[in-house]
Amino acid sequence: MSAAKLVVVVAVALVFLSGVAWAAAPDSRRLEGKLPDSTPIVSIDQPRGTVLDALSAIAKQAGWSLVVTAPESETSRAFTIQVSKRPAGDVLELILEAGSLRASFADGVLRVRADVTTAGSADSWRERRRRARRDSERVVFGQSLTVGPEEVVDKAVAIGGSVTISGHVRKDVVALGGSVTLLPGARVEGDVVAIGGTVSVEEGATLEGDNVGLGGTIPTMVGSVIRGTVGGRPHLHGMFGFAARMTRAIFLYVIALLIALAFPTAFSRIRTYLANRPGLSALGGLAILLGFLPFCVLLAVTIIGIPLIPVAVMLLVALLLFGFTVSAGWLGERMPFIQDKTPVKTVALGGVVLAVVSLVPWIGTSVVVLVAAIAAGATLISRFGRTVAMTV
Repeated sequence: MSAAKLVVVVAVALVFLSGVAWAAAPDSRRLEGKLPDSTPIVSIDQPRGTVLDALSAIAKQAGWSLVVTAPESETSRAFTIQVSKRPAGDVLELILEAGSLRASFADGVLRVRADVTTAGSADSWRERRRRARRDSERVVFGQSLTVGPEEVVDKAVAIGGSVTISGHVRKDVVALGGSVTLLPGARVEGDVVAIGGTVSVEEGATLEGDNVGLGGTIPTMVGSVIRGTVGGRPHLHGMFGFAARMTRAIFLYVIALLIALAFPTAFSRIRTYLANRPGLSALGGLAILLGFLPFCVLLAVTIIGIPLIPVAVMLLVALLLFGFTVSAGWLGERMPFIQDKTPVKTVALGGVVLAVVSLVPWIGTSVVVLVAAIAAGATLISRFGRTVAMTV
């Protein structure tokens, strides 16, 4: 083969390969259509501004009409550009690339639109990210939650319902106002907490963290209130049955006597605070009743706060028990037929009155809770009797 023929063959091959590469490569140009030959040289000095500001500046210098149909979220992106004496076409490409935009030019009109391919991929990425976050954290309100055998989630939280796990939970499981059940094959790497219910770990289930089930009298009452507040169906027959009310009344009466015996000084100071500051105490009790559930919700949706939920519940139990005791003592102190008004005697007499009131269906429980909450406000504000309010 002669040298001339060899040169021709190489040239044809290079042209062919260039065409193949150009066809295979994506179109990197964002401008469709040809700019006029008289396109001017432009200069833009924009230290602060948006993509739309830069488009307006180049259209003004080039003498073009500008039509923008791209979403505001793309054209309002912060954009800094400083160019001096550059072809308008090159500067336009820079601006379109910065805003992920495309444009077409015809009859002196520059039309700018969104890059469908880029926007679609970005939207799908955001949707995948939102779906992944939603799947990794399962939080429901007013209903029960079930994690299936094939599901893997970060944490499972039910506010006002129970939780049933048969899959894999990487962190904690929490039920406020319900129980937690781990079925065979379930795996929980964190802690399991049930407020107002029980924790059941069946054979074949794996629990790597702690098992915290607060299902006593007061936590169960709190759980019933939570279920009723967020839309669940409380077990009214169990909660308001006469036997349950009688058991609860006896329990509260005995605990109140024990508190009066064990903490007579704190009891007297809290009672004095309640008598001197009834309005502030009532405000504190209202804050306890209305703020406890949102406080637990905030703790439940954070990893650090979940272990603090049992502490918050125990504090609420202590406040309500102290409040019941102080209310009983305050009521017993006003009984005219007591001669030697010791803390135990006043609590014993006032506790009987409150216990009888608590036996009244529906209304009794609400009255006792309200009275105990007001005194609980005095307990909290006085820091369990450490601060004494002075009469004015």
